Amino acid sequence: MTRRLRAAVVGCGTIGPRHGEAYQFHPDVDLVAAVDLVGERAELFSSRYGATRHYTSTAAMLADARPDLVSVATPPGTHAELAEQILAAGVDVLLEKPPTPTLAELDRVAAAEASSRGRAYVVFQHRHGSGARRAHRLLADGGLGSPRVVVCETLWFRPRGYFDPDWRGTWAGEGGGPTLGHGIHQLDLMLHLVGPWRSLSALTVRLDRPVQFEDVSAATISFDNGAVGTIVNSLLSPKELSRLRIDTTDGTLEVRHVYGYSDDSWSYHRVPAPAVAATLGVDPGVRDGSGSLAPRVADPAADPWLASADENVPSNHGAQINRLVGDLLADRVHETTLASTRPTIELVTAFYASGLTGRAVSRAELVPGHPFYDSLSGGLGQADIDRLMAQPVTTDPKELP
Repeated sequence: MTRRLRAAVVGCGTIGPRHGEAYQFHPDVDLVAAVDLVGERAELFSSRYGATRHYTSTAAMLADARPDLVSVATPPGTHAELAEQILAAGVDVLLEKPPTPTLAELDRVAAAEASSRGRAYVVFQHRHGSGARRAHRLLADGGLGSPRVVVCETLWFRPRGYFDPDWRGTWAGEGGGPTLGHGIHQLDLMLHLVGPWRSLSALTVRLDRPVQFEDVSAATISFDNGAVGTIVNSLLSPKELSRLRIDTTDGTLEVRHVYGYSDDSWSYHRVPAPAVAATLGVDPGVRDGSGSLAPRVADPAADPWLASADENVPSNHGAQINRLVGDLLADRVHETTLASTRPTIELVTAFYASGLTGRAVSRAELVPGHPFYDSLSGGLGQADIDRLMAQPVTTDPKELP
């Protein structure tokens, strides 16, 4: 008989239903439980997504439902404690992004994982769409050239009412602003494709929203492979866009989307032919009616991006959960491990450390004992944070009166 996976979801609010849908429609999964502190919400979730039972306690669910895999889709500030509890029961856990708000909590979960027969995985679904899988493979083997310049943007819009729930907009509930809770998807995809980062210099500001942290951040970044880039995260941008552009020695790879991409969200423009490149800056070139350069004739045989096209898999929760279930049933390690996502949380940490201290931060310094290892607020008082984010910092916070 084919083995089936017993799955459960903890947290039936905003993002939990995406997990419920993925499990409900997977032919090899039994959704055995739903958990939420609000019993009525867990009951409604169970009826909608076919969960066998519903609970208000994770401990009770673990003892009674005996799942193989538990999705944690609760507010970020609760992730570490829940993950530790699930791993202590010897059960695999899938943590929604961010896996934890801080490096200290991430390392707590890693320690729990090390002493458990269960494993911790993280939802970064943009790694798992077919476009990113192609891009990762081609960049890794040099098929698209070597990265040189990177632009990473998460330009989203959240009205003031979005922050009405008491846990939103707070260090304790969300852990941080759009850098942690929204832009992290593109940040993770960027690192997944470009490679390890080295240093970052950031600006974190609060321009409008009723939050304890930033609503806009921007940074310059350097990578171990010599590439450099810029990053912008915003919750104030009415025309929403997520964009990652990687200029390489051979061309430009770009993905543009909002909340999730498909293959047609990606494009690759090869480096201009020498005869065309020689005219750049001298002759504006042949342009169409819109003012854009006239499109080249696509030749799949000469274009590694077009030649690598395969089945179109959008970057949604289902893409990652389907792969995770397949990996677990086949006794393979799912690639989006807790360890593989640590560089992303390090990068997020560097944003806050740099933005609040006014200096560049290297990845190498983000270890236990660093002021921002235990908290993205760096141990600063809220009054100082309010002042620093209202006006970009020009002095070390240690020198603040």
